[in-house]
Amino acid sequence: MPILIFIFISVFGTHHFSLKTYYPKRDDGGRVVYDAAGDTIFQQVPYFKLHTLTGDSLSQEDLDESIYVAGFFRLPCADSCQKVFSQLVRVQEAFANNPQLKLVSFAVNAASDTTMSLQSITREYKVQEDKWYLLAADEALVGSLTKGFHEPAEQQGEAPMTGGRLLLIDKEKKVRGVYEGTAPEDVDRLILEINVLLDEYSKRK
Repeated sequence: MPILIFIFISVFGTHHFSLKTYYPKRDDGGRVVYDAAGDTIFQQVPYFKLHTLTGDSLSQEDLDESIYVAGFFRLPCADSCQKVFSQLVRVQEAFANNPQLKLVSFAVNAASDTTMSLQSITREYKVQEDKWYLLAADEALVGSLTKGFHEPAEQQGEAPMTGGRLLLIDKEKKVRGVYEGTAPEDVDRLILEINVLLDEYSKRK
């Protein structure tokens, strides 16, 4: 849906758009699982609790009142990682004044200089505290996190080689959008669909 159409409908009329939900639960036989009412049951992204650069911790529970964009990256941040972070700056700027939207970026190969590397990224991309969180996942957690967030990752050395995907996670911890973070047109769609999801929640009040 073109963004101008969304803006027009949002301002001058009532719309009933809703984002799809990704990744249904499946049983051991690979069949989709349904609830008693016959509705599809969808997977939730996994719980995590990791330290931020300020020394505080961030967990899924801290994001209960937020929707957020999640992504994985390797250090040092180069090539596709830089492209993704440049696009995430656009998202941060678009929702700078909306506390309901957060960004969560997971580094998958923590090392002795991880803190310095993340601090450098924070300065370069003007990461806003309490808006965009850079987290370093412990080696023991990386596998479960990438699997739980459906990140297609190939093993390279001791850490997975991640792509540039971004996920839009709703307040129920379900995936509502999948995007190629290196592609400006896909991030345009991400920004649009964040607005659609925020609008969806506003109408539940």
